[in-house]
Amino acid sequence: MSDMSDDLARARREARPDNLSSLRRLDAELVRAEVLWEGRTAREWLALYVDPEGPEEAQEHVFDAGLGLVPALLEMLESSPSEQWRESAKERQLGCLSMLSAVKPEPTGVVPALLFLLKAPSARVRRETLSLMAKLRPRPTAAVLRAVFACLEDPRDMEVRARAAQVLAGLSGAVPPRVRAMALTLLGDSQMWIRRFALVVLERVSPPDAGLVVPLEQQLLLDDDNRMEMLRALWVHAPERALRLLVEEAGNARERPGERSIRFESGVRAISLLGSCGVRAVSVVPDLLRLRNGSWAQVFIDAAIDDILRDELRGRTYPPVSGVPSALVEALRAKLPASLSAEERPADVLVRWAIACAGQGTEARVRMMLAAARRVMRHSDDEHPEDDGPRRGLAAIEDWVCAPTEEAARRARRDSNLHPSQMSTPAAYAAVWALANGSRCIPLSGPVSLEESDTHDRALRACLSAASRALSVSTWGTGEFGTSTRAQGSLSPSEGVRALQRAIQEEVLPWALGTWDPVRDVRRERRRLGESVLSAP
Repeated sequence: MSDMSDDLARARREARPDNLSSLRRLDAELVRAEVLWEGRTAREWLALYVDPEGPEEAQEHVFDAGLGLVPALLEMLESSPSEQWRESAKERQLGCLSMLSAVKPEPTGVVPALLFLLKAPSARVRRETLSLMAKLRPRPTAAVLRAVFACLEDPRDMEVRARAAQVLAGLSGAVPPRVRAMALTLLGDSQMWIRRFALVVLERVSPPDAGLVVPLEQQLLLDDDNRMEMLRALWVHAPERALRLLVEEAGNARERPGERSIRFESGVRAISLLGSCGVRAVSVVPDLLRLRNGSWAQVFIDAAIDDILRDELRGRTYPPVSGVPSALVEALRAKLPASLSAEERPADVLVRWAIACAGQGTEARVRMMLAAARRVMRHSDDEHPEDDGPRRGLAAIEDWVCAPTEEAARRARRDSNLHPSQMSTPAAYAAVWALANGSRCIPLSGPVSLEESDTHDRALRACLSAASRALSVSTWGTGEFGTSTRAQGSLSPSEGVRALQRAIQEEVLPWALGTWDPVRDVRRERRRLGESVLSAP
């Protein structure tokens, strides 16, 4: 028994979600050691779960084995049904695919074992398989590309074709020439979503490709449904041309927003995209300041200008900092800690790092949540450009950072106390919750001290967990293609966590070091430039 326990412990340590062989070793050791949860093995709970007459508690225990459950699910998927049981086998396959999608951390190594399902007679099975593959972001191996290309050529089901295009848009690593060529072909497809995901593929082509500029500009004249996706791709491959077009598009924000104001929404999305361009868009700041006067999108314009100026200030040279770094600086500079186990989510690792930093005072805590919420807020901008509530909430929190009074604290908490619609896409929904949860880092009872220590980490924890979900969940929501109108690709959970850590470091470290302030100095610079533009003849 001792030897088996040692083998099981080693198998648990060595289990990697991207390595199917290591998961099979873990499964074998779980079976060999006869590990039980509430008196049953993981495989026994799985058999009860898929049985229509199985007990309800099976659902509670089916994921107890974590990654060790994956091989059993694959075996169940691969079992060949007899003709008379084909319908029940389809339901079992759909159930297994749903469970694989829910396993944490995501078992990215299972993709090769799923490809046979793309030839299944059931369109539902093919759709769900492609949906899972899009979530797992496979490598562009020859086998994966061959199977996905076959789905794109399948005339039987338009949703299968669209989800195959989504898989291409989310492939990990560099875009291979074969995928680039396929994306150019798909620009002429009759389906909006297929064209949209093809544009996401072309946006990811690296390094910038001058050969894509003409096809993208031609598409700009032909495809009104995907105008913003084309401008995003054009920004990658011809930024100067894209800047001029984005400023023109941003002018639509002068329109009065209405229930179906497509032009206004397009203008807000262009403004948001200009903000994401950073210092490379600094030349259009005067245009944005002029647009601000009389615009219905002032809060979006202010946010975009601040993002551009923040990036410009970040690139300036500042005097070196002397003396011993503070505890906050040391904590912020630290790398993310190692995972405590294979089952620990990347978001939990980020939370542990952030809590170590947040112990240095309330202002540090609020600035960290502000950086995280700002990093994900474009999901809300893209999905709900008619709703400026989240941006007003962020601005109110910045007001508190600039002047931490009790009145400012109450206004920040009130303006950020938002409840997103459940019809939102998962990314936009999580982004707004990141703001709402994070705003509770601001204390309400005075006096408000910048050095106040908050021992309750629930608000920061909830903020970072929601922000991590916003970056790593699919942008498609409920329904056939969800309520999303965009096709932005999501990051993997690990990539999302690294992006959030980088955003926090970039916004909080300069303030902690005393070199410059990414909140106060940015607002001061925007105000100075605004006065300069208004006074110009």
